Amino acid sequence: EAVGRLRDVAAWPDLPPDRYVLLRPIGRGGMGAVYAAHDDLLDREVAIKISNAIRAGSGLDERLRREARVLAQLEHPGIVPVHDTGVTPDGRPFYVMTLVRGAGVAETASRLSLPGRVELFLKICDAVAFAHAHGVVHRDLKPQNVMVGPFGEVLVLDWGVASLSTEAQPAVEPPAVVGTPGFMPPEQASGVA
Repeated sequence: EAVGRLRDVAAWPDLPPDRYVLLRPIGRGGMGAVYAAHDDLLDREVAIKISNAIRAGSGLDERLRREARVLAQLEHPGIVPVHDTGVTPDGRPFYVMTLVRGAGVAETASRLSLPGRVELFLKICDAVAFAHAHGVVHRDLKPQNVMVGPFGEVLVLDWGVASLSTEAQPAVEPPAVVGTPGFMPPEQASGVA
C-alpha cells in the first residue's frame, strides 16, 4: 500500500504554480493523463491533459500538442473546447479544457427509450460530421470517448489519434494502425485509413 502511494505521488505532475492546482486524476491513456484541476485565475474547475512522456521532446509530446491544435480548430458544442496550453516545469506539454461532468454514453443510453437513444446517436453523428467537414477523422470513436453532460449535451472526447486531411502522409513508412480493436472499420484495422 505504501509503495502504491509513493508511485502515485511520483507520477503526480508539477504545473506552473501561478495558475493551476491539480485536484484529482480522471484517467490515463497511452499518450497522456487527465486531471481535474482548479484554475486560480478564473476560479473554476477544468480538466488538464498532460503528456505521459518520460523525457521532454518525445513523439508523445508532439502528439499532445497536435491534439490541442486539432481541438482548438473544432469549435462545436459536441467537442470539448481547449482553453489554454502550457509546459510543466519538467518540460512536458499540457492543455486545459472544459471539465466534462456527466456519464458515459453507454450508461446514459441504457436508461433511455429507443427514441432517446436515436437522439443521442444523432448528436454524436453531428459532432463527428462537423469534424469530417473540417478534414478531421477521430479514428478512436468508442463509447468510452463519448460523455453525456447533465443537460443532455453530448461530447466527443480524446482526439489524440485523429487524422487530418491536410497533413502529408509519409510515403516510405507503412501506415500505423491506431484506434481500439473492435471499434475501428476494416480499412483502419488494415492500416489503409
